[in-house]
Amino acid sequence: MNTPHPMSAIAQREAYGTRPQRPGLYLGLMHGRTQPRQRMDNWGFDGPAIGPLRWCHTTYAFDIKIEFVNTADAALYFDENFDGSLPMQDDMVVYESNYYGDWTVYYVGPDECANPQDTFRSTSRASALRAQRSGFVI
Repeated sequence: MNTPHPMSAIAQREAYGTRPQRPGLYLGLMHGRTQPRQRMDNWGFDGPAIGPLRWCHTTYAFDIKIEFVNTADAALYFDENFDGSLPMQDDMVVYESNYYGDWTVYYVGPDECANPQDTFRSTSRASALRAQRSGFVI
């Protein structure tokens, strides 16, 4: 079971839908809910972008196995008992007592990482990043 982390660790996590600080492979959780049978009137909430990862693997939609590039990154998302496996329930990924109906594995290149903090602009640059994209880039 993955248990909630202190707010200090949560503040350092990457959130799905935003540009991460570092390049690499990420597991993005989305369409979140607090109960597995919760009636959804909308898309739910975004969860974390877990990573950077060395790899991500799913077998028969039973669980999602991951390995972090750096063990310090694993400590931002999971406690010391994390065995590398995120459980699933009713076709949803379970993470910190929340249920996510969709997930994506995506690579973020160095040029797609978060922009440096603006010190001279009156409005900041957009930092949204979604792995699923509409249309094809040629």
